[in-house]
Amino acid sequence: MLGHTTLRDRLPGFLGGSTDAGTAEDTGSDTEPLVTVVITTYNRPSYLRDCVESVLAQTYGPIELVVVDDCSDTPASETLADIDTDSLAGYRCVRHQTNRGVNAARNTGVEAGTGRYVAFLDDDDRWVPEKVERHVEAFEAADEDVGVVYSGMKAIHEDGAREELPPRIDGDLTKALLCRNVVGSMSVVMVRADVAREVQFDEEFEAWADLEWFVRVSQRAAFVRLPEALVVYEYTSHGRLSDDFEKKRRGYDSFLNRFDGVAASYGHLFRRKMRAWAAFRAGSSALYTGNYGEARRLLFTAVARYPLEPRFLAYLLASLGGRYTHLLARGLSRSLG
Repeated sequence: MLGHTTLRDRLPGFLGGSTDAGTAEDTGSDTEPLVTVVITTYNRPSYLRDCVESVLAQTYGPIELVVVDDCSDTPASETLADIDTDSLAGYRCVRHQTNRGVNAARNTGVEAGTGRYVAFLDDDDRWVPEKVERHVEAFEAADEDVGVVYSGMKAIHEDGAREELPPRIDGDLTKALLCRNVVGSMSVVMVRADVAREVQFDEEFEAWADLEWFVRVSQRAAFVRLPEALVVYEYTSHGRLSDDFEKKRRGYDSFLNRFDGVAASYGHLFRRKMRAWAAFRAGSSALYTGNYGEARRLLFTAVARYPLEPRFLAYLLASLGGRYTHLLARGLSRSLG
């Protein structure tokens, strides 16, 4: 029996720049707190190496790296065996014995870390060299109630690259997140370690997990936005969860069940708006993956619940003729920039 021991108690010390896991105060300098970087990976060895290299290239000093391998066919420890991690304050590769999903992997990484802040990085994303430094600067200048700092990304599409910066939200962030993911992916986020341990990832959420976690964290802590593209995100990467519509469909149901009451607390009209945006997210995913019947049904639901949002109708029209109108709409969108 493991009793009440933590994962940190059950694992050997960090390897690399320091063999002692220590604490944030022990490992970081007086002016530079230790940052735990959590990379979750599953069966993407070529992406993983580039991802880790982007961590090693950071301009910020005290970083410990926790790689959580969710039972990849080729263990991540083998994939990374020849990478020099001596510049890190600590390095650890933790392997799940069964595939448990990205949320379980993130929880494992948080528990294994010792830093004051935790920064998440998906294995097929990369950071620009200043990413960690800019986030820590924002934290150190922020009020005590700030629990998350997030930034923008450089998005790589099939037709080129462009910056995607998070919108400025002046009002209630929880309310904004109930409708749209105005933060981004987990790779743009750094969170205080105490917040990450208090608000764990829900391992039952197969999709929309990032958004679900952002909503719950926003109910407990303030967010700071950095309008800078500090993450490289490849939409062309294979095997992204967003490609799996059935999981997205189940995520739609789970999201509504979990947050319907929260939305209702903002009033009946906002509850309709929240449910419309949820239907739109699921419907646009169905459209993207060629599930045109489901797309029409969900997008019609979005329009019926909240007809004031023009894009709901635009996507519904694109779905009406199946693949033909979908491709036509995509072509028009590209030509209009």
